[in-house]
Amino acid sequence: DLGTRDGLLGGINAVIVGNYLTTLGRPATADLELLQELKMPVKALSATL
Repeated sequence: DLGTRDGLLGGINAVIVGNYLTTLGRPATADLELLQELKMPVKALSATL
């Protein structure tokens, strides 16, 4: 998973979903499943910044 698990456990506090500039990204469902597996809460923004 290219270090996603280690990054989240190491303190990453945001996740970018979707496709990137030159490569395809991971499916959002894969990230959500990993967060659930690691028992990390997910907070969605309630308003556009």
